[in-house]
Amino acid sequence: MSTKTELLKLLTDHTGEFVSGQQAGEYLGVSRNAVWKAVSKLKEEGYFIESRPNAGYRLTESDILRLESVLARVHRDCAVEVYDTVGSTNDVVKERPLSRKPLVVIANRQTGGRGRYGRRFESPAGTGLYITFGLTPDFAIDRALYVTMASAVATARAIQTVCGAETGIKWVNDLYYHDRKVCGILTEGQTNFETGRIDRLICGIGVNCFPGSFPEELRHKAGSLSEEKGSFSRNALAAEMINEFLDILDHLHSREFFQEYRRRCFMLDRDIRVHPTYGDRGILAHAIDIAEDGGLIVRYLEGPEKGEIRTIHTGEVSVSVI
Repeated sequence: MSTKTELLKLLTDHTGEFVSGQQAGEYLGVSRNAVWKAVSKLKEEGYFIESRPNAGYRLTESDILRLESVLARVHRDCAVEVYDTVGSTNDVVKERPLSRKPLVVIANRQTGGRGRYGRRFESPAGTGLYITFGLTPDFAIDRALYVTMASAVATARAIQTVCGAETGIKWVNDLYYHDRKVCGILTEGQTNFETGRIDRLICGIGVNCFPGSFPEELRHKAGSLSEEKGSFSRNALAAEMINEFLDILDHLHSREFFQEYRRRCFMLDRDIRVHPTYGDRGILAHAIDIAEDGGLIVRYLEGPEKGEIRTIHTGEVSVSVI
């Protein structure tokens, strides 16, 4: 175990208390300078460690994701796992045996996070919240889109409750704040083709909580819920997302969330581009409404289908707002 990892464990065990550099050095068997370097690395990863002369270092509870902190706020019956680093929270869920009880996997960092079309989803440590729900739903495959929509509404509600931020939805699976993407959702399924039903639905949600280090090509697109690290608790946000999502799923068939989804969908009554193939120029269209099956109703403004009204579905197209 590295000095950095051992120091993090020590500070976590003394959350809210100061640990002097000398005490940490003696406990870890390293010099005070080595302790200082380890603290600097942890700060770079997004941990908020207070340094005070003659007192030492202190880690606050809200800086790290902790199972007990999440469970203390969850009012639903579900299994929750919390990790510092995983390849992908979706993949962790896939490795677990099927269960009627919802499974929730939460991570501070993903090394192999992914979005739609296999694109990489940047998941730096200490700045985001990466959470996946493993569900064994009792509905047909064609209702899977409802789950993505429900998760978007649930996440938007949780963000508003915990962070005070009003987010908008870009059909079908992205949340935006101040015109920047702050959340992406990837829903996958393990299906039974004999019954036409879903054995397990896997819904992964990635939220950019605080400013992080993104590749150059994403810096003008990606945003965060707060410019100040530690301004809200990621543990509280994770718990609120769990509560809201599972509450909505209880009444999924009633589609009570549809009206809120429509209200939050900032694309409606705007000109957009429909991309039949990812990466192409796209076809100019006008977004009209959300269909009862969750598709996006558009009127084409150019091309061979100009003037015609069509309903498009996730998997067929991607949509970019003009």
